[in-house]
This record gives sequence, structure tokens and C-alpha cells, in this order.
Amino acid sequence: MITNLAIVLFLGVLGIWKSIPVGFILDINPILVCVMTILGASLCSIVVYLVGTRVRRYFGWMSKSKGVSKKHKRISGIFMRYGVPGLGLIAPLLIGPGVAMAVGMTIVKNGKQLLLWTNIGIVAWSILLTCIGQVGVSLF
Repeated sequence: MITNLAIVLFLGVLGIWKSIPVGFILDINPILVCVMTILGASLCSIVVYLVGTRVRRYFGWMSKSKGVSKKHKRISGIFMRYGVPGLGLIAPLLIGPGVAMAVGMTIVKNGKQLLLWTNIGIVAWSILLTCIGQVGVSLF
């Protein structure tokens, strides 16, 4: 049981879309699936925030680069349209918490606010997707 929870926690680090279905496949209680997904994704976003803050301080603010990736363009578009709350709420679902924080740290000046909104998004999407998954499992 503990190894199954560790698997869901690790997959939560990689993304919400990965950990919740695997938690249901491993026949773990949906509440534990949700909690482990939140812990894994939040842990990832916090680590990226801490590392990103130190890297940004070391290298200075470098927001202009020649090779902009497709994910960076997508996140920039979300940020320009919805601001930090929109980026924090939408990006963990679309591209994962780690990538959202890493790229978001290059766009947003206030990393603490991005971290807060990203974790709110992680909690909200994890609860919603776990509920949807439970309904789907109970229908079959």
C-alpha cells in the first residue's frame, strides 16, 4: 500500500493527469489519491520556486531569449490574457506544475504570488479530477 502511495506521489510531481488515473488503477482510496497528487504536485512547484528564485538571483532577470519554446509561448499567452491568477490556475492542468512554475518564473516578477496561485490550481484541479474519476469508476 505504501509503495502504491509513493507511486502516486511521484507521478503527482510529474503531473496531475498522470497520478490520478494511476491511483484509480492501483485501487487506492480516492481521498488518498487526491491528497498524494496534491502533495506531489505542490512539492514539485515549491522546489522549482526555490531553485528558480536562486537561479534568477544568480543570473539576474533574463526574460529575453532568442529560442522561445512552444510551451513558453503558450504560458506567455495565458499570462498576458489572465494574469498571474489565470496562469497559476490553468497552467498546472495544461502543462504540469513543474513546467508551469519554471516558465512562469521567467515571466512573472512576483514568484510568491505565482506559487500561491499554482498551488490553488493544483488543489482545485486535483479535487475536481479525482471526483470525475470516482464518478467514472462507479459508473463502470
